[in-house]
Amino acid sequence: MSTYLLLLAVLLVISLFLYFQSSSGQIWKALLPAVFGGGVIYMIATLTLKRIRVLSYDLAHFAGADNSGVPYEVILSAFILPFAGLAIYNFLNSRFPAQPFEKYSLALSNILMGLCIAMIFFAYTKWYPVFTFSLMIITLFLVEYKNKIRFMYRFYRAYLIFVLAYLAVVLPFHYAGYIGFNEAQTIKFRLAYVPFESFFLLFSIMLISIWLFEVFKKRFKLVSGRSINASSSSESAN
Repeated sequence: MSTYLLLLAVLLVISLFLYFQSSSGQIWKALLPAVFGGGVIYMIATLTLKRIRVLSYDLAHFAGADNSGVPYEVILSAFILPFAGLAIYNFLNSRFPAQPFEKYSLALSNILMGLCIAMIFFAYTKWYPVFTFSLMIITLFLVEYKNKIRFMYRFYRAYLIFVLAYLAVVLPFHYAGYIGFNEAQTIKFRLAYVPFESFFLLFSIMLISIWLFEVFKKRFKLVSGRSINASSSSESAN
């Protein structure tokens, strides 16, 4: 087992623990399509970045099997990472349901959309920032201005924790150079050895996953892992 796969397994176990601590009933009906949707987009993004030679992997330090030069455990991580983000999101929501700063979330989102426009304008010749910030501004705009479900404060809160989980998995590989980037296609700025753009690609994937999760929760009438009808029946019985 490669080190990357081992780190993913640890993250998956922790995520499952958080999920079962905060979820019950039929919440999986919303969780599974959200993980699948976010994972497919993340996988396509990773394969595309590899194909246009923005991203590269030292396959000798992974399990060995790959798809077009992308290790299979990295493709697997495209689904495990959204699941981990959703597990953190759901756990925090169950423990801290209040949203005292929700009224400020739109302002923060607008600032981030402004950042996206600036990054695209100043780095329009570089594939990685154009790809990343285009996806981010589209996702943010749709969630904030076309979506009627408000959850952005809870998303921002979970994202800050999720970044730490993400770094725990990828940081050793970025530090050692096993995951490489074509510097000519990036803005050449790194945080903790990870390209600046990567944090915002992760932002978009997590936001898409949580958006899908909230949409499916509403469709299936699920609240905190329990159906609204079941909760109402329970309250009536009391």
